[in-house]
Amino acid sequence: MKKKNLSTEFYLFLFLLVVSVFLAVFAKGFYTVNNLMSILNSFSYILISAIGMNLIMLTGNIDVSTGALISVVALALAAIGKLGVPFAGLILAGMLMGAVLSTLNGLFITGMRIPAIVATLATTQIFQGILPLTCEGSIYDLPASFTWLSFEAKLFGFIPGSLIICVIVTAFFLVFARYSRFVKKLYAIGNNREGARLCGIQVDKTVVICYAIAGLLFGITAVIVATASQRCTTTMGSGMEMTFIAAVVLGGTSPAGGSGNLSGTIIGALILAMVAPAITYLGISSNWSDAVKGAIILISVVVSGARYLKRKRVIAGAAGGEA
Repeated sequence: MKKKNLSTEFYLFLFLLVVSVFLAVFAKGFYTVNNLMSILNSFSYILISAIGMNLIMLTGNIDVSTGALISVVALALAAIGKLGVPFAGLILAGMLMGAVLSTLNGLFITGMRIPAIVATLATTQIFQGILPLTCEGSIYDLPASFTWLSFEAKLFGFIPGSLIICVIVTAFFLVFARYSRFVKKLYAIGNNREGARLCGIQVDKTVVICYAIAGLLFGITAVIVATASQRCTTTMGSGMEMTFIAAVVLGGTSPAGGSGNLSGTIIGALILAMVAPAITYLGISSNWSDAVKGAIILISVVVSGARYLKRKRVIAGAAGGEA
């Protein structure tokens, strides 16, 4: 009888359940309504960007410029918000700017044959170099129309509007991932780039479109982050890319590409959204937050690597048996 392997999502859910019980016992006050809504707000923008990062990583690529990109878009949105532009205009502008900037990454990677990690490190430096030139540290005294999403758009008076946006985006991409031929192309590219090309897939075009779609999602995150207060700074998105990458890798998507799914990313994003507040409520220094996220990435990569090697051995064994 063949042994049935439990899914990554099952183990993640089990881990989340254990952590939730642990916090209920040892972190008094963690489950207050205000804290839970704050966690859900963080979860919303982490998941939205993690969905975009997941698409990119399925192709075997990565984007470490996301945090800097979000900072650029957030400041641009603040400048537009000063003019009294309503939320609908802000989210459209954020999505457009995010798509344009992320598409540049895709073009650098495909057009110049630059490894994704190098190309996006370069654009990180470009974005960070531009930021100080746009304003003196921050844009402040933003109008009420700019902060509408955070302060007024609440379902039943307490559920953050960002969560509603997240649910809509996630539902769309769950369906998109299941039925779209485009996502199947991403898996094919991640598994075997040359093989995908020989099968008729326009690899470079597909990768660029993938980055553009991810940029739309990064733009939505920039809107949520920027409109959280009446002041936008040049470091609003600093370091966020590691949280998005951690959520994706923790969710079971292979850094090498070709495997992973959105359901695991959803649970991974929720776990990452809980890390910082959990550390605070446990009375531990907030400096440990990044260390914990780093450990999560390391452990997830090691587990993913072990599974990849196991899969290769199984394939090699099957090929040897047929021979």
